[in-house]
Amino acid sequence: MLSFNSSAQTKIEIIDSSFLTLIDPASQVEILANGMKWAEGPVWDGKNKRLLFSDPALNTIFSWDEKNGKEVFLHPSGFDGKGRYSDEPGTNGLLINKFGKLIACDHGNRRIASIDLDKKTKNSVASKWEGKRFNSPNDICEHPAGYYFFTDPPYGLPDREKDSVNKEIPFNGVYCLAADGRVSLLIDDLDRPNGIALSPNAERLFVALSDGNNPYIMCYGLNGKHVQDKGTVFFDFRQHFPNESMAADGIKINKQGDVFAAAGKSIVVINKHGDVIGRIHTGIPTANCAFGDDGYLYITAKDKLMRVRLKSLD
Repeated sequence: MLSFNSSAQTKIEIIDSSFLTLIDPASQVEILANGMKWAEGPVWDGKNKRLLFSDPALNTIFSWDEKNGKEVFLHPSGFDGKGRYSDEPGTNGLLINKFGKLIACDHGNRRIASIDLDKKTKNSVASKWEGKRFNSPNDICEHPAGYYFFTDPPYGLPDREKDSVNKEIPFNGVYCLAADGRVSLLIDDLDRPNGIALSPNAERLFVALSDGNNPYIMCYGLNGKHVQDKGTVFFDFRQHFPNESMAADGIKINKQGDVFAAAGKSIVVINKHGDVIGRIHTGIPTANCAFGDDGYLYITAKDKLMRVRLKSLD
């Protein structure tokens, strides 16, 4: 096991030599921006060569690019009513779909929203399941066929620790959102479903649980819009890191099937077999990450936006 310091708090840790195919151990973890309250939901906007990311606590979507640095892209990104709604009224998970539209998990309006990248107008895509409002959609991924999978924990609700007060749906579900707007429930037995991602062949769905009692990444077989099984534990953070209290927040999966999981004060990298191969230590609580087509992994961690260069595998 080798560690290479990038700064006082950050380092690249090589746990298995296969991680060396993904990253140079001397790569620097760069801090690109700060001043956020809780940076989340990063997505690379290839058309405009920039990163977009949420701060649900500040109710803002920020942009970052090489020329302009950090700028406000949209405020309010979520709740735009009168008064205070909750601790996290803004958007969380973001993606840019195959048509080039920004799709956002909107905590404050309890919905999946579409945001025009040019006009910055917002439209609701889905806000209910069986006539009941979602809790606070948290993270989302897109199937190649054009539908979405998303998680719905209570983190954006007022008094979120008192689940029954503002919840219309009694569980924290994982859903499929079809192109025609229909929503179907896939999973209803997870306490805190959070990050979500698809395997490269879109035949497996991964769901991270930000649950201290069950700090797992779950894996489900997929048949189109439907899960085929009750799921298995793909990765147990408690088993692999018994001396650290950690669970995954956001997750992303590369073309080779490696899982990049924001957990603790790091990005934990897990190969497709469920083995840890490395960590990118940020030194601060880490929320999510995104691959840029510029060769960087972008990382949202507490009040900072970071990046580290990856090796090209094309």
